[in-house]
Amino acid sequence: MSTRSPENKPYRALYRSWRPQFFSEVVGQEHVVRTLQNALAAGRVAHAYLFCGLRGTGKTTMAKLLAKALNCLEGINPEPCGRCRSCQEVMDGRNMDVLEIDAASNRGIDEIRDLRDKARYAAAQNRFKVYIIDEVHMLTNEAFNALLKILEEPPPGVVFILATTEVYKLPLTVVSRCQRFDFHLLEGKQVVGRLQEVARGMNFSVEEETLYLLARQAEGSMRDALGLLEQCRAYGGEKVSYSEALEILGLTAPEAIYNLLQAIVEGDNLSGLAAINEVVSKGKDLQRFLQEMTLYLRRLVLLQSGSDEEKTLQDVPGLKPYLLRHKDKFNDLVLLEMLEILQGLSGKLRNSSQPSFLLELAFLRLVRVYRFRDYLSPEALLSRLEELEEKLQSAGLEGLNAGTGAKSQASGKEKPAAGPERAAAAVDDSVPGEILPPADGKAPAGEETASGLGKAAAPEGDPGLLEGETHSPAGSSGKVGFEEPEREAEREPEREVDLEQLREIWHNKLLPEIKKQRKHNIYALLQDGRPFSCKKGVFTICLPQGYSFHKGRIESTRNKKYIESLLKYLLGYAVDLRVILQEKPEETGNWFGSQEENTREENPREEITREVNAEKSTAGKNAQGKSSLEESEQEINKKEKTKGKITNRHSLRSGYKHNPLNESGAGYGAGGTQISGDNDYFIREMLELFDGKLIEAGSNELKSREFWSFSIDSVTEETDE
Repeated sequence: MSTRSPENKPYRALYRSWRPQFFSEVVGQEHVVRTLQNALAAGRVAHAYLFCGLRGTGKTTMAKLLAKALNCLEGINPEPCGRCRSCQEVMDGRNMDVLEIDAASNRGIDEIRDLRDKARYAAAQNRFKVYIIDEVHMLTNEAFNALLKILEEPPPGVVFILATTEVYKLPLTVVSRCQRFDFHLLEGKQVVGRLQEVARGMNFSVEEETLYLLARQAEGSMRDALGLLEQCRAYGGEKVSYSEALEILGLTAPEAIYNLLQAIVEGDNLSGLAAINEVVSKGKDLQRFLQEMTLYLRRLVLLQSGSDEEKTLQDVPGLKPYLLRHKDKFNDLVLLEMLEILQGLSGKLRNSSQPSFLLELAFLRLVRVYRFRDYLSPEALLSRLEELEEKLQSAGLEGLNAGTGAKSQASGKEKPAAGPERAAAAVDDSVPGEILPPADGKAPAGEETASGLGKAAAPEGDPGLLEGETHSPAGSSGKVGFEEPEREAEREPEREVDLEQLREIWHNKLLPEIKKQRKHNIYALLQDGRPFSCKKGVFTICLPQGYSFHKGRIESTRNKKYIESLLKYLLGYAVDLRVILQEKPEETGNWFGSQEENTREENPREEITREVNAEKSTAGKNAQGKSSLEESEQEINKKEKTKGKITNRHSLRSGYKHNPLNESGAGYGAGGTQISGDNDYFIREMLELFDGKLIEAGSNELKSREFWSFSIDSVTEETDE
């Protein structure tokens, strides 16, 4: 058209010479065009408009079209004629009543005051005086305040059109006084259509693949796309190819991206690093290279998500053959991880002094992500771990069966043996190998489980098997023939182990074995406890008062099964573990007591009897006869009563430091009578509560009123003595 590129005028850029002159030529902003045309046709034109959107979306073009339509000499119509004097002047930018103001350079209050004063005068040649204020967000706050009044109530025949790319910087008082229109980015197909039209008008031959490349680089801006097309025309003259367009734009060929991703698939670090080195040596922009690579991976995500192939690859014809080759090479989780790595790298490249080094590191990370693609999903990882655990457990048990089977065949018979590690493994199959064998491969030091403790654990033989555990025959499934917990060695509910033996097992066998197996957490929980009893198939452990946390940890399923398995190994039969707390803590020393302190004390009456007999022997008296026996009995009772009082006074003065209970849990009540250990729980509690008052009761019956009716004052008086 002669109006756009006349021979007698200087050259103008394509985006200026090919600016739309009619509403119908505007690309991609149909919602704005329709609204303005309807307003023009109905004669309801607003006094202020606000056009906001990104660069190159047509804000200034739309403002000039609206000004042409308002001042067209043929009348206000939905389309300006484009032939009259007013339309030509607006198109050339020399109309006196259409004023374009750059707010970036006229941002002060003085410029706005001048605008306000001039706006009061009527238009010189046209119907409307139109003010187009571009980049209005650059005005100062004072300038905005000065503009508010005239923007709200302009003089007749004045129309304000404000254009901005950063609408959020405008005061709400300004936005509320205007009709706002948002301009969106253009689609690639729309940009390509406009570029084809411009290329045909210039007789410039360009491939569609190249046009899509230009549209993609323009990122939805028509002005940028026209500028790139103009650059390609300057390079190629009458024709430009796709490879030439890549050279002009400084982009990397799709083959480089394909080769890099193929190196990731094949795990070829050398080829991948060579491809990166080639990109860097050619001086390509690494930021754009990352953008192209990110675009490549994004399209792979869409393809593998099931989107339409033609629609997905329509705007990337240069990448289409390579994308189809990689369609099934990556899963969604791998692509997600790779996109996150590239996104993080994009931010680091801007301020890095060694961008190529960062790109190489990112490539190695991408290789690692693809190599471990099967472990990115938590479900797949857990499934894989469970499979490996089963294989390891099966391999270990098969190896055990193979070894023990050879021994059995060599000896000609099966030899059952004991082992705490196998017992615990049989109890808790979910934790394979959790309970280790004894460090020396034998039973704990000093152990003879068969003597005095019930059923023998096992004679000499394989330490990896328990009693009741048999070797699998050759060709079996490989699992040890260990029965289920309810079919294990039968419990012995009537068997009872005395306290001395329990302490021997506790101090010299159980705790050392736990420590030897490096179960330090369980050892720490048990070292402040003591064995309380072992009867009726229940092994009871007593902890000090306030050890509720220790009690809960010991009773946890894992720890309880471990301890029960060791006790079964040491005692020779299965027991249930029970943990209790002491209701009243001991006052002196180690509440547990050393082995010497807790040994059985001799019956006081027996000791006194021996003393009396010794005195009579020394005096040469005859201890036979009825009178002599009665005399001895009276003397024994007298000494016993005297010694009991002295002992009690000494106990009160010293804070009652001795333990009135013997090893079996029995104590001595009034008159030295022994208290049974089976039903003496409350008696022992009273002994601790009253600091030995039960011993001082003398001949009073425990159920008598006289025994319980004592006062604190009487205890204090005896203590003072």
